[in-house]
Amino acid sequence: MCARPLGATIRHECHWECRAKEDVMPNNRSRAGKSRLLPVALILFAAFVLNACVQSEAPLLAGSKPLLGMQFKVTLYQDFIEGKALSVKTAVFRWNGSHYALVRGDSSGVQYFAIQPFDGGDLLIEANENNHVYLLGRKLAERTYRILPVDQNDVDAATRDRTCATRNPVICTIKTRRQLDTFVRAAAAKTGGHRIVGVISTTAK
Repeated sequence: MCARPLGATIRHECHWECRAKEDVMPNNRSRAGKSRLLPVALILFAAFVLNACVQSEAPLLAGSKPLLGMQFKVTLYQDFIEGKALSVKTAVFRWNGSHYALVRGDSSGVQYFAIQPFDGGDLLIEANENNHVYLLGRKLAERTYRILPVDQNDVDAATRDRTCATRNPVICTIKTRRQLDTFVRAAAAKTGGHRIVGVISTTAK
């Protein structure tokens, strides 16, 4: 679609921003396309091997707040083998009044993102300013979240045909929050899939 600190790795092949490629494979880079600090590990960013992402041209998370504080560091872990991740990346983000913007570090292509709370302490993530892609942060523990892509293949073919404004095997484009919620609920029901863990910590301004 998109795609405990234990070590980790985030691949460059897929940025959070979906880039279209009809025959994209897990190890191939896409060529074209286009209140209080939550005890969260959000996040975000992580980068997913593009399977079948859900994206929108206009932002759909209206009224997002700086739920992670005005500035924070996120540490991303990926590619776990026998309980250990292969590499780790870190990035610092700062709230700019409407969303978080990258200040420094390696965020696997994510420059901007907004978040909203989701059921049961999870977080819905809207990444990047153009061709917004959607991710779900599933809470594992204090300050630790598992990051999943919101994937069009999480629903059946009839629901995809009914819900996507336009779509191809790689990208489903949506236009409304109701359409987004259909896919987010399906993503939340999954028990497997990509294993990317994000941990958030405060950082000096």
